[in-house]
Amino acid sequence: MACALAAPLAWSQTAAAPASAASAPAVPAIRAELRTLLLDAQTLINEKKFPQVKEKLQLANALADKSPYETYVTARVQLSVAIAEDDAPNANKLLEQVLQLNTTGAWLKPEETLPLMQAVGITYYRIKDYAQSAAWMDRNIKAGGTDQAVKDTRVQAYLLAGNLARGSELINEEITASELAKKPPPKAYLENLAQARNNLKDTAGYTRALELLVQYYPSKEHWRSVINRLWGRSDLATRLQLDVFRLAFYTGTPEEATDYTEYIDFASKAGFSGEALRAYELGVTAGQLGGTDAHKKLRAKLTQENEQDRKTMVADTAAALKKPDGLALFNIGLNMVGMQQFEKGVELMEKGIAKGIARRPEDARLRLGVAYIQAGQNDKALQTLASVSGPEGLTELVRYWTWAIRKP
Repeated sequence: MACALAAPLAWSQTAAAPASAASAPAVPAIRAELRTLLLDAQTLINEKKFPQVKEKLQLANALADKSPYETYVTARVQLSVAIAEDDAPNANKLLEQVLQLNTTGAWLKPEETLPLMQAVGITYYRIKDYAQSAAWMDRNIKAGGTDQAVKDTRVQAYLLAGNLARGSELINEEITASELAKKPPPKAYLENLAQARNNLKDTAGYTRALELLVQYYPSKEHWRSVINRLWGRSDLATRLQLDVFRLAFYTGTPEEATDYTEYIDFASKAGFSGEALRAYELGVTAGQLGGTDAHKKLRAKLTQENEQDRKTMVADTAAALKKPDGLALFNIGLNMVGMQQFEKGVELMEKGIAKGIARRPEDARLRLGVAYIQAGQNDKALQTLASVSGPEGLTELVRYWTWAIRKP
């Protein structure tokens, strides 16, 4: 906007170039009387004395028989006043007049029209006429504008005008450009996109925006939103619910005591006593568990189950090694990972997969990848997760774990 107000006009130059040096068409003549009025007006604009400016402009407009160029420069000064006073309707009318006069005289350089369009668009934005603001920003860009500030204002104007579909479309264009340039898309764009798609009841678009936020700007809040969307999937397989709990706890999203007790219940019922006891300890550390008699009874139960598993671990492993299917051996290893015995646990999980798991081997590979992450072996985790995909939330879990490795 400052560029539009400060842009010099040809008539304001006090010295003319020598005729022999002139390589461009000469600026048309302007009467001395009008020139004096407009120079005085421009000085008063710089001093923000707008009532006096308008007096000068009134006298300028009263002069008869102005040439097209004289009308043009008068309109330019009037435009500066309208922009400075946030008089969007007059700014709109005057810029249209300036552009129309310029089609024949070509006194305004193409690059000079862009900040004027931007300034009028911002003037409309300030008075909350967002549809007109977006229209002028569109004209700026169609005329060759590439200023990021114009693009940002255009997006906001469309969103605030209620045209969420167009605003989302423009944001997606910006996201694509950022990714092609191997740069993270602006956080504000992603947050606006999520809000717009949510308001449009576009579940897929909303989820994509949340995923982009997690991918580029991971935080507990963004992770919580993504995981809640995963929980809300109607096709999420029951067998993968414990895996969702693992992801939620790894990304630090639990907030309430029930988050811990539900995780404990799922892990305990699945036979992973080490994981259940670990979840309880996390709840105590977070100040969510341990303060009631029921909590103390729960801890005693979990401790007993864990001690029993430890006592029978060797015998259970020997029996599992004799079985043709590797699932039992794999689950013993997974339980050991929950007990923080990562090296031995991962080894048994790998042996279980090598032996062969007949039922849902892709689930086992997902859990092995997660065990690698817990053991600090991220390269192996990424390699393993890359081989896993499937319906009912499996593909999403793999994708989210891949991003979760980079958690803050």
